[in-house]
Amino acid sequence: MHTLSQRANTLFAFFVTVLFSVLGAVAISGPLLLWRVPKDANAVDLSVEAVSVKMGRLGYYYDYSSPATELGLIQFNLDADLTTLWNWNTKQLFLYVVAEYETPSHNVNQIVIWDDIITSKEDAIVTLRNKKAEYVASDMSHKLAGIRTNLSLHWNIVPHVGLLMTQRAGSAPLTFPRASQ
Repeated sequence: MHTLSQRANTLFAFFVTVLFSVLGAVAISGPLLLWRVPKDANAVDLSVEAVSVKMGRLGYYYDYSSPATELGLIQFNLDADLTTLWNWNTKQLFLYVVAEYETPSHNVNQIVIWDDIITSKEDAIVTLRNKKAEYVASDMSHKLAGIRTNLSLHWNIVPHVGLLMTQRAGSAPLTFPRASQ
C-alpha cells in the first residue's frame, strides 16, 4: 500500500516536528525560569583598587605611525555570585567588566577591560582580588586624564536553545589621573 520511502518520509517528518516542538518549549522556558529570579539575587560587589594612566601607542610596539595616546591601566576587585542564573537551559555565562563614560563628542563610551567565560554552576562564584585589566583603556580623542568613569559587570547568558540574554550589575566609580611618563 505505502512504499518504504513514503513510510520513511512520514517517520522523518514526525521526528522533526516533535524535535522542533521540544526545542521551542525549551527556548520559551529558559527566559521564564530566569524571569522568576529576583534582580537583587545576583550579588555583585565591584570596587576599584588602582588606576594609572601612561603614555603609549596602540597596536604594534614599533608602529610609530599611530599617535601617542593615554592608556588607562585599571586594577579592580570583584565578588559575584551568579549561581542563580544557571538552569537546565544555560550553556555558559560570558562575563565582562565595562568602563562607561561620557565625552563632549559622544554621549556613551564603553570599554571592555576584562572578560571571562563561565561554563559550570560551580564556577559561577567569582572572586578576584587586585585583578589587572586584560585590556588597556583608551579613547578616540587619545586623552583619558580627568574622565570620570563607572565600572560595571555585564554578563550574557548563553542558552543551549533560545535567545541570548544580557544583564548587568555592580557599580564602581573612578576618575582617570594625569598621565605619568
